[in-house]
Amino acid sequence: MKKRLLAFLLAFSCTFGSAITALAAEANQVITPDTVLPYSEDEDPLAERMNNSAPEEPDSDTAFTSEFDAHNSGSKKSQYSFLTKKTYYVPSGYQVYHGIDVSRWQDTINWKKVKNAGVDFAFVRIGGRYTGNGALFEDPTFRRNVTGAANAGIPVGVYLFSQALTPAEARAEANFILGRIKGYHLTMPIVMDYEFAGDSARLDRARLSRKQMTENALAFCSVIRQAGYQPMVYANKSFLEDNLYAGQVSKTAPIWLAHYKPSTDYSGEYDFWQYSEYGHVDGISSYDRVDCNFLLTKGGLPSKSNTIHGFTDVLSDDWFAGAVSFAADHSLMNGTSRTTFAPNMPLSRVMAAQILYNLSGRPAVSYFDAFPDVPSGAWYTNAVIWAKKQGIMSGYPDGRFGSEDCITREQIATILYHYSRKYGGNACKPADISGFADVASVSDYAVSAMQWAVAAGIISGRANSDSTVLLAPQAFTTRAECAAVLKGYLTGVGVSLLS
Repeated sequence: MKKRLLAFLLAFSCTFGSAITALAAEANQVITPDTVLPYSEDEDPLAERMNNSAPEEPDSDTAFTSEFDAHNSGSKKSQYSFLTKKTYYVPSGYQVYHGIDVSRWQDTINWKKVKNAGVDFAFVRIGGRYTGNGALFEDPTFRRNVTGAANAGIPVGVYLFSQALTPAEARAEANFILGRIKGYHLTMPIVMDYEFAGDSARLDRARLSRKQMTENALAFCSVIRQAGYQPMVYANKSFLEDNLYAGQVSKTAPIWLAHYKPSTDYSGEYDFWQYSEYGHVDGISSYDRVDCNFLLTKGGLPSKSNTIHGFTDVLSDDWFAGAVSFAADHSLMNGTSRTTFAPNMPLSRVMAAQILYNLSGRPAVSYFDAFPDVPSGAWYTNAVIWAKKQGIMSGYPDGRFGSEDCITREQIATILYHYSRKYGGNACKPADISGFADVASVSDYAVSAMQWAVAAGIISGRANSDSTVLLAPQAFTTRAECAAVLKGYLTGVGVSLLS
């Protein structure tokens, strides 16, 4: 998917039916962010790349080794790819899984052969946005590929080739996906493939700022996340470094890095690495090549035998598995969908309110217009109103509740502190937190709560690279961390609250 160049050769002969259909539709209607036109092979963003002959990659590991030597060999390990028959170098300490991504250009795929060849996961193109007129299109092989991969037992996700110029277009792309994946068993993320496609393509011509592109990516991720799925953003190394604030994006969604080198020197966070577009695998013969990817994880891949509560993103060997099981068993936390828990998603303020509302037995409340960003009838409305009435959570000085704002470690400690004082959790002597290297970054309002949380064993320090121990009070709390905090709290000083 790297450096896609669009062929702008428009065919006017009636023999090019799909292209004529799309052009005729474009001529007769206004293109809006959610306009969908029929698929046109001539206008497919991958057309030029797939129709051109592929250049040769290095045919020995010699070139790869010299590249690797330049990049901090002490923190990497060698990883052989059966897809390219070459050796790459990945960060140490991670389990590595092999995956592919496919589209219409791989044509008919024998997914059983792909599975038997050793492919661990796959991403299927669901569609994209044309680089000329900006209309959306569905990949004609999407449904067949998603079904085939899932039936073969391959964990599968989907991606959309984005050309979003505005948050509205990014949200339309997300909704385009959500409207088409109902009924399919997706266990991998839903991906915004954000990239340039040549000087004449719409995203290239728009010359958006880094801030604008980041806002577009975050808008896409927000819609996917609110629908209960795990979003992810794909981009090549230069796009991540020059066109996105990738650090901001990675706080809410994993990054899928594209960098066709034997050892990437990308310094940001990433979970997936697309390392080549010239792979070969049994079961795929059309165009005789496929994109190759590594998943770097400290857990495993989802399967029916090793998931917790049916959540495909919580495996039995994950560090947070027991905590998630505890939270689900006691009806404190639900999944973000029937099959996903989203452990790495930052906990939002409305999620925190809902958890404590669940713990309190979900008492009846009467709606009133407490906050402008808490509408009547939302899944979290009663929880927020209850939390405000009980004095456990309040809004901001500007009157908002900050529904989707992420909860920090000191905030979750403060919320539980207030809850415990009101509902009678066991008391404990405040801890001395002066030994933590970053104690000065604890907000004044949160000092007592952090002292209590540390004393109760609810929050512990994080080891820093220089051997110091941090409280990290301003770091966001993930859903997995929240589950762990709840388990520590309710099996410790708050044990009396579980009735």
